Amino acid sequence: MHVSQANGTQRDAHDWQSALDRALAAHGGEDAFAHYPHVAYAFPSSSPNPYTREYPLLDYRGLKEWATHRGWRVRPAPERAPEGEEYSPPVRFTRLEAEARRYH
Repeated sequence: MHVSQANGTQRDAHDWQSALDRALAAHGGEDAFAHYPHVAYAFPSSSPNPYTREYPLLDYRGLKEWATHRGWRVRPAPERAPEGEEYSPPVRFTRLEAEARRYH
């Protein structure tokens, strides 16, 4: 899955969410991965990012609610983080089964 890159200051969170939504909708597999900065631009936390000023800290609560509503479970994928980026690992999206969606 690929969400097109752009400067986070040039696109608001809604634009990033729309791009993420389109990428997930087009993804055919059970698991999809997104780069941490892309997801952080879509769901920026109100707290500053203590690790970098390049992109915001991720609001996991907002992301989780958004993803669950769209049929995805979300969690960090630290095993896929490049060396030196353990504080901003990729984000794994796993499709929820239809039965699980009803209870979220």
